[in-house]
Amino acid sequence: MFSPFFRWLLLPAIIFFSSLSLAGPLSLSVEERRWITDNPEIPYSFISSWPLDYQQNSEHIGLSRDYLNEISRLTGLRFVPATRNSQVPRLISAIAPALLEHDQLTDWRFSQQWLTTSALVIGHNSASVVQSLDQLSGKRVAVRRDTFYESWLRKHRPDILLLPLDHTREVFEAVYDDRAEFGLGADLVMRPLLYRFFSHKLAIAGQIQELTAGISMGIHVQDPLLLSIVNKALAAIPAATANRIFEHWAGDLKLGYPSAGVIFSLYQTEIVTFVILLMLLAWLLRRAICLQRQATASEQRKTQFLAMMSHEIRTPMNAMIASLELLNHPVTAAQHSQYLALANSSAQSLLGLLNDILDHSKLSQKHLVLESYPFALSELIDTVCESYRPLAQQKNLSLSTIINPNLRTRWVVGDAHRLRQIINNLLSNSIKFTERGGITLTLEAEDFPDQTCMISLAITDTGIGISPEAQRNIFEAWTQADNGPDRHYGGSGLGLWICWELTQLMRGGLECHSAPGAGSTFTLRLPLRICSVPETHADAPLPQFIEGTSVLLVEDHPAAGRILSAQLKTLGCQVEWAENGQQALNLLEDENYYDLMLLDINLPDISGYDVARRWRVTEIQRGNPPMPLVAISAMSDHAHHHKCLLSGIDAVLSKPIILSALAACLTRWCTTDDQAVTELSLPVQDEELKQSLSEDAELFARACQKLNRKQMEHHVHRLHGTALMYQLIPLASLAEKIENHLREGKPVTPHQTNAWLASLKTAVTSAVHL
Repeated sequence: MFSPFFRWLLLPAIIFFSSLSLAGPLSLSVEERRWITDNPEIPYSFISSWPLDYQQNSEHIGLSRDYLNEISRLTGLRFVPATRNSQVPRLISAIAPALLEHDQLTDWRFSQQWLTTSALVIGHNSASVVQSLDQLSGKRVAVRRDTFYESWLRKHRPDILLLPLDHTREVFEAVYDDRAEFGLGADLVMRPLLYRFFSHKLAIAGQIQELTAGISMGIHVQDPLLLSIVNKALAAIPAATANRIFEHWAGDLKLGYPSAGVIFSLYQTEIVTFVILLMLLAWLLRRAICLQRQATASEQRKTQFLAMMSHEIRTPMNAMIASLELLNHPVTAAQHSQYLALANSSAQSLLGLLNDILDHSKLSQKHLVLESYPFALSELIDTVCESYRPLAQQKNLSLSTIINPNLRTRWVVGDAHRLRQIINNLLSNSIKFTERGGITLTLEAEDFPDQTCMISLAITDTGIGISPEAQRNIFEAWTQADNGPDRHYGGSGLGLWICWELTQLMRGGLECHSAPGAGSTFTLRLPLRICSVPETHADAPLPQFIEGTSVLLVEDHPAAGRILSAQLKTLGCQVEWAENGQQALNLLEDENYYDLMLLDINLPDISGYDVARRWRVTEIQRGNPPMPLVAISAMSDHAHHHKCLLSGIDAVLSKPIILSALAACLTRWCTTDDQAVTELSLPVQDEELKQSLSEDAELFARACQKLNRKQMEHHVHRLHGTALMYQLIPLASLAEKIENHLREGKPVTPHQTNAWLASLKTAVTSAVHL
């Protein structure tokens, strides 16, 4: 473990006390045992000097502390550092009486020596050998401050020039830096530091026999029984135990290299920090490897996805293009129908693939939100099965349903659209992978007292079946039962994955039981809430807006623009169509009047957000009342709605826009024929009505003075709409006549405007005084 020379130097120190007497069992007198009972805790002090004794995290550890532990084990006494409770020490764990002055000995008695150490002198490699203190006379010698060596040398050898320093390492550094010629300290303390840090320049110059001293424990003079107990305990420590203690703290230093135990004791915080950092590094490395594997797997999935999409898109696209090309040539009526059916089927396949990809994206990103509304369970299943019956008949397959009679009138609350999607995918797969036989759909349910039920829907086919290996990943994306390069069944492999994800989202379960050649059974279990049959209401008829309702449509897509124009005209609106943002702003700045603007957001030149912001600024500058702005876009996320709000847009319609939703939106600002009828009972004496009619008449008069046709049309249109709403027939007729004249672009003369103003004044005055 270490050199024989080092062991020869250190062993006498540890065996010195053991040679005094053989260790034996501890024999205490009755008085000593009583004293231990009365004084179980002994406050003590120690002199910090590594490796004999030192402090780590406010705890005393070291050579003398281990001896105190052995004494505690033998006697039952507990030794507590006096600094912990600010007590007066009754024992000093390690002290050299030979190096103390007489006045320092008066309050203490000393145990038998349990260790012997000598003074070691270190110097430069070129220094002379030192064998006595006389050779140090007149020399500058570095020593540790407040040690026995410093006090003894000052007292007995004032001819030696001492350089007291706080730490033993500073003693070496003083010699190393030539601030002192020699350094002096205890052998056990100096030797390890020399070999560990300074062996390349410093060396042992000698040992001073005059300063060889035995290490004892100091016992306060008032505790003679404690002295007796400590001596007996030291004598009872076996030589093997003493050797083990020494080996632990001094013997394992290996010529200056501390043992693992000593290193951990000295650098506990640093080692723990290093281990934590090492563990963190290992975790980061493992995470990096996992992320690399995930990235590799992701790239593989992307490659697989592109290959799959290339096949799944090209096949129906090729059929569609070929069918349309053939229709350009002379064909029979039967061929014409066949080619149209093929093109339609291919288009439906592409649409289904697109829907699957969109669902895959939503489900992967956890963006899909389930809806909840009542629906008839058996009716939904019958409808889905009926839609697949022609496809099954084409393959000469039977398609039957077995529904529990108790469920024929059952209404439940859930997401019928997503349930239909799951059943669609399962039925589609069963028909696709079945060549003969048939498919059976079975529906059962288990009811619970809290008005909920667990439905069990099983779809069984007599198809090709699925191998156990394929079943392990059958619910993964882009996976099919015939996933080889020679597979002859189409499909993206997303259907079952979507079914699985939707089932998990609905807190249900989906199982597969199959064997090759024996068909398959997919069992869906979903929790649903039972509800009563909801009341049905007839759909409300579409409203018709009053004549002259004008809408500015801003839409760059020709097909979408034509559809929206047709929808608006169906509702009785007049439509002006702008194909980009700048054209819309030009129409508005030319002071054309519109009741409402439908504004597409994704325009080719200026975004719909910017169009709305610019027009709101123009309205403020002109003092015009704000025109209702409605955004129309395929976007429906929260960020889109927030941008619309910040841009001054009043409402949002998401594409595709159905006629009822469009009508409901326009009803917020535009007057309908039925509103004009139902609002006959409104009080015409209302102050707000009087103020509105008077203001519009006044503004119309100002526009007439300037011959501003756009403003004239705007204000007379407002008068017309208000008069219709309140059934002010004379005023409505006059305003309609003026508005039609202006809209038709007929010339306007001052004489004519004066006549209009006189007639309007009479009609408004009559209306507000009814």
